Amino acid sequence: MALRFGTGVLDREQRLCVALPMLLIPYLSVNVVMTTLSYGHPLGGTGMAIVAMKTWMGNSPFFWSFFIAGYWAAFRDGIDRTSPLPETASIAWIMLPAGFVAVAVGILLPTVNFYPSPRLDLIQEVATMKISITLDRGEDRGQNFGTLFEARTQDGSAVVGAGFQGVYNTHHRIDRHVVQFFLRPTDGERTATTQLLPRSTELAGTYLFDLDGEIYSSSEDVRKWNPSTQAWTVDGSDARERMRLETRVLRFDGGSATCDGVSILTPPDRGTYYRFFYAHGHLFFYHTYWAEQDGYRLHTFDDDGFSKLYACPWSPLESHVDMERAQVITLPVVGEVPFSYGQYHDEVLTCSNIGGVYVFDGSWRMIVTPEIETSYQVYSMTNFYDRLLLAQYPTGKLFEYSGEEVTLIEGWPPVMEGVSTSAREAQTLAIYGGDLFVGVWPWAEMWRYSPDADRWVFNRRMLSHPPTTDETVHPYENESAAAGIVHNQWGQRVTSLVPNGTDLMISTSAKAPTLWEPAYDWVGDGKWKEYGTVTRMTMPGVVCAPLQWTEGPTQLEFAIDDEGCMSITQDGVALAFAKTDDTSGVQSGVADSDQMWKRGIFGEFGGIKLEGWLG
Repeated sequence: MALRFGTGVLDREQRLCVALPMLLIPYLSVNVVMTTLSYGHPLGGTGMAIVAMKTWMGNSPFFWSFFIAGYWAAFRDGIDRTSPLPETASIAWIMLPAGFVAVAVGILLPTVNFYPSPRLDLIQEVATMKISITLDRGEDRGQNFGTLFEARTQDGSAVVGAGFQGVYNTHHRIDRHVVQFFLRPTDGERTATTQLLPRSTELAGTYLFDLDGEIYSSSEDVRKWNPSTQAWTVDGSDARERMRLETRVLRFDGGSATCDGVSILTPPDRGTYYRFFYAHGHLFFYHTYWAEQDGYRLHTFDDDGFSKLYACPWSPLESHVDMERAQVITLPVVGEVPFSYGQYHDEVLTCSNIGGVYVFDGSWRMIVTPEIETSYQVYSMTNFYDRLLLAQYPTGKLFEYSGEEVTLIEGWPPVMEGVSTSAREAQTLAIYGGDLFVGVWPWAEMWRYSPDADRWVFNRRMLSHPPTTDETVHPYENESAAAGIVHNQWGQRVTSLVPNGTDLMISTSAKAPTLWEPAYDWVGDGKWKEYGTVTRMTMPGVVCAPLQWTEGPTQLEFAIDDEGCMSITQDGVALAFAKTDDTSGVQSGVADSDQMWKRGIFGEFGGIKLEGWLG
């Protein structure tokens, strides 16, 4: 095509006269400009290499076309319909692209901000505080990686820390590979903004989970949030339970398990496998067989129904889960299934829906006996300093486990004014910004606990209706009973609390996600749409990012500059940035101490080696 801009004469001199300005000179000019502009890329040398590959290799057809047109191609029949190039260059056509480049470089480029930071190397040069870590996580056996560091500033006004939270909320485990960096004021005062995201479902409820920095909604199907388009898209997999293991992804769906799409466990011949959890080199799950009978009942013999709890040794190097090696306990009640798991040191805890609490440390033991007639359910567990917290129903409070027994923590959290103290459920837990957050049924209460101020703060209700009352236990209890449906169906859940980037993602639900019907007129006029919402809450002083997996040590840096820009880098690559609104504590610095490493709000350190230093 380029030779059509010649005179039709096909000798080499004429061909080169056309091929140079049409092919080779544009190829070289554009690539040189783009490569020059890549200096100062936010990803440093890696970003420059990406730009170079995209330009020099991506535009290479122009390069090869020059040789084809100028040297290699043979045109026996000549070229028709030519449009010869002008003999002299047009000043206007030269000035036009030059003007575009000048505007881009001189005016637009200085305004580009790879939010929320200036260049990473600039942050590191002017950082008021920088904490560097050599981290070796060891083999990924499903353990929680815990706290990296936590220290109070020298003026006592703030605490700075970082680590990986170990949380399991009702159906979903928070991504263990997401590191969170926070600056927490010690007076307990925080500000926050909220934004309601587009709905992910037409049901009155959804649950969220995260994987590799992305947020998923689980309701009638699985949908992924796209921050660029501000929309939810149906995911290619319907697996509701997922976790990353090193660079692999485990998926649990339909009573089966896969690792990177390869089956490692198939459904049983009778009954169903429920609620998978991988930790300390073991795959945990419940196995329930109802034997064509309804209702919870004490176990007698297996053919009459059973619930069993498995701990199966397995690693990604094995092609399948060997059930012959499993440690199995037959549970007292047929029908026991869990809502949560947790880890404490080398132990794994789980609590069934009938109240049985079971601990595995190489073998199973029961520390709370289930009682069919007694409500006792644990909907969430998280590591918190030197203990494991359990979120319980029907107290609506937190319990703690420190290696021996499960005990109630009175007043954790309080009860919102004007509502009943009965049948309350602490359903969701999260550590966000260095504070502990709890979501409580049946009024969708959000509570925040400041460890330094030792104070609970009521954050908000996640639904605006109905007015609070203590005359009934649940919202819309009388209306539901009169309509002949479950009396607490339109109670209000906080189903998920998922830290993501600078935000805390919060979802809500009715007791069970359901379609709204006109008969439910007490939540008509769009009121039902407050169930199944996803809200993004943002507090200054916190940023999260998933770490890349490395075999062996990796270098991490956590920095805060004098303008309040916080950054996380891994092996020189910027992972995430955020802003904090108060740097007064940072200005005073922190005292380097052996006590600041490996211990803090995210629990004990779970890797094999950590070396840290200031600056």
